[in-house]
Amino acid sequence: MVFLTLIVTAIYFFSAFTVYLNLGYACRRVVRDIEISGQVTGQTTALFEQLKEQTNIGDNAVMQVNARYHNAASKKIQLRETFTVKCSTQYRMQIFTPSFGDPVSITIPMAVTLTGMSEKFWK
Repeated sequence: MVFLTLIVTAIYFFSAFTVYLNLGYACRRVVRDIEISGQVTGQTTALFEQLKEQTNIGDNAVMQVNARYHNAASKKIQLRETFTVKCSTQYRMQIFTPSFGDPVSITIPMAVTLTGMSEKFWK
């Protein structure tokens, strides 16, 4: 019985670790997209939304981009300028579900921050 409990606990923790790895993957993909295009566009947001669905990181996942823009109106980042992308979510892990009330769970905040460098020259 103890062995079975340890295995179930390990599976729960493994699922939280998997969500964190998927969040890191989504953040890396967004950073690479911005590096190649040299700007933050609606396509970048659409890519993040698509990755949210594909990687199951949660509907509450958010993305923030901090950069010094060459053109703030179109959010263009000049060649070799660095920028930071922060992706965060919250993972809710259920401990147990009693038959007489709400499930007992804990919320684990997760965040990944990556830095990239623009590869596009803007005139």
